[in-house]
Amino acid sequence: MTETVPARDVPTMRLDIKDPQFVVDPYRHLEGVRALGPVVRESESGYYMVTGYRDCARVLGLAKLFASDVEHFVALFGGATMECMDNPRHDQVKSIWAKDFQRGTLAHKRGFLEKVVDEQTRGVVERLRAGETVDAVTGMTRAIPTIIIASLMGVREADFQQFVDWSDAMGGVLEARDDGSPEGKALKDRANKATAELNAYLAEEVIRRRGETGDDLVGKMARSGVPMAQDEIIASNTQLVFAGNETTSKLMGYTLTALAQHPEQRRQLREDRSLIPQAIEEAHRWTSVLVYNLRFVKEEGTPVGGVALPRGATVMVLQAAANRDPSRWENPHVFDIHRPPQAHLGFGAGLHSCLGLNLARLETEVLVNKLLDEVPDWTVGDLTWGSNPMVRGASAIPMRLAA
Repeated sequence: MTETVPARDVPTMRLDIKDPQFVVDPYRHLEGVRALGPVVRESESGYYMVTGYRDCARVLGLAKLFASDVEHFVALFGGATMECMDNPRHDQVKSIWAKDFQRGTLAHKRGFLEKVVDEQTRGVVERLRAGETVDAVTGMTRAIPTIIIASLMGVREADFQQFVDWSDAMGGVLEARDDGSPEGKALKDRANKATAELNAYLAEEVIRRRGETGDDLVGKMARSGVPMAQDEIIASNTQLVFAGNETTSKLMGYTLTALAQHPEQRRQLREDRSLIPQAIEEAHRWTSVLVYNLRFVKEEGTPVGGVALPRGATVMVLQAAANRDPSRWENPHVFDIHRPPQAHLGFGAGLHSCLGLNLARLETEVLVNKLLDEVPDWTVGDLTWGSNPMVRGASAIPMRLAA
């Protein structure tokens, strides 16, 4: 039996995730945590921070030992979603949409994705060729996943931009999670207002779709045989909006930025498009969209990283650190599209891994292919970072063609 040390004996340090510099470059701070040991206690919050890949994967993957952050999922989406559920109920709810997000199903929708990407990049390509600098976020990466997920949900085209606005505002719950300042309260209030408005919109849609036929995602859940309360159906669709827009947009931005910063590897992709999927995985490993996640210990003395954690303890799973674990990847701070494939934690792990991961990958692949065809020699300037330390991403990416 592996020996464990008591939680009181772990090293302690301050990790200020509200520091704006943390969002700009979390990796310097995360390596400081790693240097102290496999489990480190954050001095202000009391969270137990974990950096190693194996330990992080275990905490995320073992739902029977580590509970999800139900309170904040409910705050973010207005009700319980599959992220809040254990099995067998989790799998019952997930099964409603599972087939729609399988690779085989999505392969048949590639033509639709290419059409959306073509329409959304046409103006950007023209402006880049004319010598302009274009913000890739407002120009492409926000619109593309919004249009795609909203279309799959059967949303009216006139409402697409409103979905973006709601999604942007909802993230304030995560940004201000531990912020008791007036600014933090304002973020939460704005987020709660956006969630309420989106939920009200979806409540009407759910009622309407029950009386219709069709294969849109809202209708499938509204008419499914899985017993679900009305607030669960609405919250699940609200989560789909947020996840389908927020994380995919950031993954696209990271991928375009990484390839701009490594032009030789980008040229290799142009010559061999079969390398694009693994390049996207490397970009996600190298710059994880989800910097951390929270889990709660269910049983007294649960071991993590050789430490026996108390029941109810909060584990801060530092996914961005895990994705640069030197015990799993050689030279993990280097971006290298030729790495041997290995799973990373950018999409989570286990029961609550991201339902839409295949869609996010395919959308990003279609976008990269399009840009390699049309404007293969792009560069990016200094990024403007959003303020969310958990779901990290650039709010502006100035993109231009190389001189």
